[in-house]
Amino acid sequence: MPLGESMREFQLKATSIKPTDLGGGQTRIEITYAGEVTGNVPGQHFGTLTVTVSALDQPNPWTYLAAILTSSGGIVRISGQGLSIRTGEGHKVRYRGTICSSTDDPKFADLNKVIAATEFETDPATQLLKGANCVWK
Repeated sequence: MPLGESMREFQLKATSIKPTDLGGGQTRIEITYAGEVTGNVPGQHFGTLTVTVSALDQPNPWTYLAAILTSSGGIVRISGQGLSIRTGEGHKVRYRGTICSSTDDPKFADLNKVIAATEFETDPATQLLKGANCVWK
């Protein structure tokens, strides 16, 4: 299925990082991000990315939970999941997956029926996360 229009673009800054040794060569990394988002739901974004790393050169699963405090006063909740892999450029990691949004705000009610594709990159050296979400046609 082809991707449709971009729902939102974002550039977020890490505000905290918490690694946890899970044993057996696995590490869970929780990174909290904050920043401004643009697109159909502009506002301030706060979220936590959780990645379980078992091998640096293999895909690793991730989850994301977040909220956008919209410019109009609403709240949009976001959850996502997918896989990540290092890009081979420094410490950068590329993430791809799906997200769902939900809200009680009637202005953004259409988001309650959308599953979107997401793609973003993190750069641990700069602590930035940059990416976009797109709807499927």
